Amino acid sequence: MPASFIDERRATYAGFETRELAVTGTGCTVILVHGFAHSADAWLSVLEVLHDAGQAAVAVDLPGFGDADALRPGALLPQLDAFLAEVVHRYGANDPAVLVGNSLGAAVAARAARNPGLPIRAVMPLDIAGVRWTLLLARGLPPIVASTRRLSSVRVPPRAHRALVHNAVARLLYGQPSAIDPAVVALVVAGIPDLAAASRLLQQGAQFKAELDRTRHHGGIGIPMTVIHGLRDRLVPSTASRVLHQANPGSRLVLLKRAGHCPQLDAPNDIAHHACELARITTDMEEIS
Repeated sequence: MPASFIDERRATYAGFETRELAVTGTGCTVILVHGFAHSADAWLSVLEVLHDAGQAAVAVDLPGFGDADALRPGALLPQLDAFLAEVVHRYGANDPAVLVGNSLGAAVAARAARNPGLPIRAVMPLDIAGVRWTLLLARGLPPIVASTRRLSSVRVPPRAHRALVHNAVARLLYGQPSAIDPAVVALVVAGIPDLAAASRLLQQGAQFKAELDRTRHHGGIGIPMTVIHGLRDRLVPSTASRVLHQANPGSRLVLLKRAGHCPQLDAPNDIAHHACELARITTDMEEIS
């Protein structure tokens, strides 16, 4: 459950009804975009730190995840592009926003940052998907999807299924066992109640991967950017963030030794610190100019 100072509310962007979690504060708004199969709840710890720092922030459920409307048939990334563009226009209209995304959310945030028509002052991708993949995702995903589809009708005892999925999710999201929050893991596990649901999720993931794989140009981001990667990430190697950093001169690269694929879960204080730093630095730059 969100803390009492976090405002949980409904909103609609690009025709998708969704849920957002927000904290009030001063300055520009930090927009937090979660990764594949997750939700705005992935940012609860970061929102708490930002609230304590007096920084305005909002986390949204992307279409297809959390409590948002389902994605529509057809290409998926353009739907997320349109959705995030409306979020940015809402929260960056009076003061350009800082955009922070993790994994799939990082890829969508980077795509938004290349759009000069969006009011974004800075962007912070965490463990970005779609630049480099682990061997498992690069070559092993199609057969995994196919085998899961074949097994989707097999009845597995619910308790055994939950235990297997819980262990897999915890291992993939976190870099430190001591940081694992059972409540956060349970939210992800709840969306995968059986093998049929796992099969559908993997198929959707394969489509996202295929669309992300078409991106060959990783530069073109002309606003301040801090690229962050957890060195214990088991899904995306740190070379992904290095490639993004090198393709965009002037960007900053931060490697977190103990963080996994979701640094906001392992190191919320670090993520909040860098987000606030981006907001302050870019504000100062604009005042000087």
